[in-house]
Amino acid sequence: MSRARPVGVAVVAMLVLLTGASIAFAAADAGTAAQDNETENETANETANETAEITFENQTSNGTAVVVNNTTLPEGGFAVIHAAEPADADNTTEGANATENETMEGANETVTDMSAEYVPGEVLGNSTFLDAGDHENVSVELDQPLEESQVLIAMAHQDTNGNETYEFPEADDPYTTDGEPVIDDALVTLEEGMNETADNETMATETTDNETGM
Repeated sequence: MSRARPVGVAVVAMLVLLTGASIAFAAADAGTAAQDNETENETANETANETAEITFENQTSNGTAVVVNNTTLPEGGFAVIHAAEPADADNTTEGANATENETMEGANETVTDMSAEYVPGEVLGNSTFLDAGDHENVSVELDQPLEESQVLIAMAHQDTNGNETYEFPEADDPYTTDGEPVIDDALVTLEEGMNETADNETMATETTDNETGM
């Protein structure tokens, strides 16, 4: 009977050690899981915060399509071509009594001065859906052929509804950086002879309209 007590004490001590080890292992597992979650969150944030980019360089064109030299779309989307409007288009008229027609005339004027600042105007065309990542030399067909050389703006758009079809403004908002759309502008020069062709077609159309009116 006198030896039973030391054995019991040893058993209790062993149980205490095992319990402590289990707690230590559990704590280590919890720490590893927390670290893994933190790493996953950091990776997700890095992907979400990856910057969209677009490069649109001066070029010649036959008027039916243009080329976006490079675009980076973190989550996929579209390269979209906009008309360029002077940044101060709303201030192109003078005086408080300027008419609305005069204001619209200033806003719709074709621009060719690359030293000025521009804002995106109407959409002139968009690429097909582009997967997430970098894309080079993206050809964008224009909805209507250009009639003269002019500055255009390329803009990176998202595919917000995931249907791989460009549907702005109902969906597919632009990518932004610091709250501003990701854009680049370029002077698109019509190939030699294309301006004359466009002018001749316009004159032919006007002549036909005048004859019809007579």
